[in-house]
Amino acid sequence: MGDIRPEMGPFLEAFGLPATVTRPAPDDTPVPSTGFWLPARRDDQPVAATGYQRVDPRRRFVLPRDAALPTLPTGSEVVAPEREGEVAKTWRVDEHDDVADPDCWRVLLKRVM
Repeated sequence: MGDIRPEMGPFLEAFGLPATVTRPAPDDTPVPSTGFWLPARRDDQPVAATGYQRVDPRRRFVLPRDAALPTLPTGSEVVAPEREGEVAKTWRVDEHDDVADPDCWRVLLKRVM
């Protein structure tokens, strides 16, 4: 059976927002890209080894995995608006989402103040 996943192009055209990604050194050249938000993820499990539960929803963002962005390590900075027409905000890649996809990066972002 072939791959039945839809291509990224239509999603980026419909929901895409301009984003600039800056990875940690030595690959710290800003990379212009386009990404889109997924619904926030709320973790119902306690934070490891603390017994505390995370109460803030975690923001999920999708970026294409391509030649311009072959890696997206934790700590990378993403500058993107939350909605079209809004001012871009700075976010930091906190961790990768549980879904592994060869076509895109799904990351959990934390707002940088």
